[in-house]
Amino acid sequence: MKDRVLLWLIVAGLVIAYIGIKDQNPIIIGLVISGAGAYSIFAGIQMIISKRAEVPTGSSTGPVERHLGLTAQLWGFLYILFGAIAILIALAMSVFRETSTVWVERFLSTLSGFGVLMVVAGGSILVFGIMRLISGNAPYIETKLVPFERIMGGIYFSLLGAGVFAIGLWLLLSPSTLKAVFNYLVSLIGKLIAG
Repeated sequence: MKDRVLLWLIVAGLVIAYIGIKDQNPIIIGLVISGAGAYSIFAGIQMIISKRAEVPTGSSTGPVERHLGLTAQLWGFLYILFGAIAILIALAMSVFRETSTVWVERFLSTLSGFGVLMVVAGGSILVFGIMRLISGNAPYIETKLVPFERIMGGIYFSLLGAGVFAIGLWLLLSPSTLKAVFNYLVSLIGKLIAG
């Protein structure tokens, strides 16, 4: 029953999105995106409360990762984060269309604004990597993910996320120092290329 309701919601969302794209109506497109964001937030809350997460890896009938405990709650956190981002994007597209473009350009033109973006992205990647490392092999029985691949992926995503997070934090705390280091590295690379 739950799958049928979800299937009908997806079909209705696609029909509404088609109408919005065909008519170039940003309000309808914003509603569809915000609906997906709200669904993601409620799914994330359910994962955090129940400490169970079934994360699809492909089609709706394909294999799922079945997480329990802390890793399920971390998946719930990521679902809530991405749902909130989707709702903010939907609001920017539909309700605050004129002012949001100016605000985003102004926000990302500053080093601290770009730092906030990098902290959020790096933190999300870091959480995903940590989940891969602490989850064990049980959630990946259906997906047949090899333990070596899970561990190496976890290490890779943890290091990548920590690096992006650290650079974002550096941009927030001391943007002038990072800018000086970046300019030095660019000039060093230029000297190496020039000979």
